[in-house]
Amino acid sequence: MNKTIKLSEINIENLTDADIDHIVFSGVVDDQRPSEYCIVFGNQMLMVPRVDKAIEAYKSGRVKKFIFTGGRDGVSNQNVSSIAEAERMRDYAIANGIKAEDITIETKARNSFENVDNSVALLPEGTTHISIITSEFHLKRCVAIFKLKYPNIGVTTIAARDGFTDRNNWMLSDNSWNTGRSMVTWEAANTLLKYAKEGKIFDLELENIWSKEKTC
Repeated sequence: MNKTIKLSEINIENLTDADIDHIVFSGVVDDQRPSEYCIVFGNQMLMVPRVDKAIEAYKSGRVKKFIFTGGRDGVSNQNVSSIAEAERMRDYAIANGIKAEDITIETKARNSFENVDNSVALLPEGTTHISIITSEFHLKRCVAIFKLKYPNIGVTTIAARDGFTDRNNWMLSDNSWNTGRSMVTWEAANTLLKYAKEGKIFDLELENIWSKEKTC
């Protein structure tokens, strides 16, 4: 058995909880590096823990400036809000201690690919390192997008934990809509593995914990 395996080589069928956990969370480590700029990814349902993490990073001096990204038409906008995710995040952040002049908003993105592209376009030319803040289960996908499209930008990952989609609790719920289990399971099979096979994200390598029949 090879020591490592690429996402595209993993069989999507019959994934166990251990498989899903390894695919989604393994290898994503916060290196604690401070950043001039941090991109915070929008989500109507998970906005508060993500911005709370940004506020914490700002007040500790770890991050100086933020780009909040998220439009009105994203997949998480179940309530069809007319207010862009980035606008809601900005208002919440300012009310809780981040200075308005340290925030830029990007209000057009409808998915993670657009979040990345639109936010990178707002960074100063020559930027070589940023931080990103999003839910723990979403970090690997964002890193894989950066590695494919913007390999010259180093990324520090900062997890915003919400109590139900985190590595230590996602498996405690059932698989009904918008539970931790459903979101993390979808992330494993329908984004990470699927997108890697389609060439839409960088084909990340991870430790191979599977026997031969688990691979494609």
